[in-house]
Amino acid sequence: MSQQNDSTGAQRIALAGSAIAADEVKAYLRQHPELLANDADLIASLVPPSQSTGRNVLDMQQFMIGRLQSQVRMLRDIQSDLIEATSLNSIAREQVHAAALKLLDAKSFEHLIEYVTAPDGLARMLGIRAATICIETANGVSGIGIRGVRVLEPGGVDRILGMGERCRLAANVRGSRGLYGNLAEDVHSEALVRLDVSPGSPPGLLALGGFDPEQFHPDQAVDLLEFLAHVVERCVRQWLDLPPAR
Repeated sequence: MSQQNDSTGAQRIALAGSAIAADEVKAYLRQHPELLANDADLIASLVPPSQSTGRNVLDMQQFMIGRLQSQVRMLRDIQSDLIEATSLNSIAREQVHAAALKLLDAKSFEHLIEYVTAPDGLARMLGIRAATICIETANGVSGIGIRGVRVLEPGGVDRILGMGERCRLAANVRGSRGLYGNLAEDVHSEALVRLDVSPGSPPGLLALGGFDPEQFHPDQAVDLLEFLAHVVERCVRQWLDLPPAR
C-alpha cells in the first residue's frame, strides 16, 4: 500500500513539474511574442498540429505555414536578383573585354584616341553616351579638344575625383561640358577613372558618361573600369614610347 502511495505521489510531482514548466514557457512566449516570428529554425522544428485539435491550434498551424511560405518567396526573390546580377555582370565583362581588344588593335596613337572618343567607338561598345580622355595642362587652358583629348586645368583630376582617389561613380548627374563637350546634355550618370600613363606625363582621366541616371552609381564594382583604364594607359604609353608608371 505504501509503495502504491509513493508511486502515485511521484507521478503527481512529475505532472506538477511539467505543468510548471509549461506555464513558464507560455508566460515567456506571452512576454516575447516576436520569438516565434523571428526564429525560422524553431518554427520549422515544431510539429504541425492536427486540424482536429481546435480553433486556436488551427491558427498556429496557419501561422507556421504562412511563415514558411514567406521564406520561400523571399528566397526566390533573392535567387532571381542574383541571377539577374550575374547576367548583367557577364554582359559588362564581355563588353569591356571586347573594348580592350579594340584598343589593342589600334593602328596608331591617333586611331587609339579616335576609337576612345568617337560616339561610335568605345561608347557604343559599352552602351553609354560618351567616352573621353582628359589630360591636365600646365597653362590652365580647359575645355579645349586637342586631337580628341580634352584638357583640364592643373589639379583638375584631383579636384574631380578627390585627392589621390582612383575612381568615382555617380548617378543622377548633369554632364559637364568640360568633360563631354556637346554630348554633356545627354549624360546623366558617369564613371571617372584616373589615368597614370607615365611618371613624366600629367595626370589624366577616363570619363564615361551614361544615358541612364542609374547606369553608373557608387555601389557598383569598379574592377572592370580600372582594368579598362589600365589598358588605355598601356596603349597610350606604347604609342608614345613612354616609360611605365611606378
